[in-house]
Amino acid sequence: MCNQGYIYRMKITVEHLRRNFPTIQEDPLLEDIARHGKFFSFEKDVTILTNQQYIDSVPLIIKGGVKVVRHTEDNKSLFLYFLNKGEMCPVSLVASTKRERSKVQVKTVAPTEIISLPPERVYFYTRRFSGWNEFTLEAFRMRFNAVLSAYEGMAFEPMEDRVMAYLKGISSICENDCLSITHDELAIDLGASRVGISRILKRLESNNVLNLARGEITLLDLQYS
Repeated sequence: MCNQGYIYRMKITVEHLRRNFPTIQEDPLLEDIARHGKFFSFEKDVTILTNQQYIDSVPLIIKGGVKVVRHTEDNKSLFLYFLNKGEMCPVSLVASTKRERSKVQVKTVAPTEIISLPPERVYFYTRRFSGWNEFTLEAFRMRFNAVLSAYEGMAFEPMEDRVMAYLKGISSICENDCLSITHDELAIDLGASRVGISRILKRLESNNVLNLARGEITLLDLQYS
């Protein structure tokens, strides 16, 4: 995990974990997470995991959210999925237990709070708690579907639909319809040209789906599909 965040010296409680991870019901598991987890806080737009960085912990998101992006060998980006509060990243789970390097970049899209778990505790949970295994299997299922959707979107969906899905994802994490995001950022994450993205945004604005301002996009029609 990168050093751009900071650790709160606050006590993680079972009640706090239960509120944020309602699918985890086993008290001994929650107590162990509270005992061994470290509480990190990050501002918006902080890269908390870089490509090729060794992963030495498994993060559980308790506030805000992140985007996960894959970088190709020719230095292009491919947005894979968002992670919201109450979720974990399966990529970090696998890589941390095998001491592998990251193959993705993870960046906050809102002020984000994370509980970081050491790999040895995660390994212990997989052998001891069925609730943890159910939690992680669901995480794998959801992220697998998200990756499939990303690739299907690149192959079959109009770029206009991909832009709106991306913006809605950020809006859901931020709990705000007014988003601080640039045309360049959209173009990079969606593998498109800036000119093409700008044209799409202008067309969506003319259809009263969103409003554009310098460095900001405000969503007006969240029912758009």
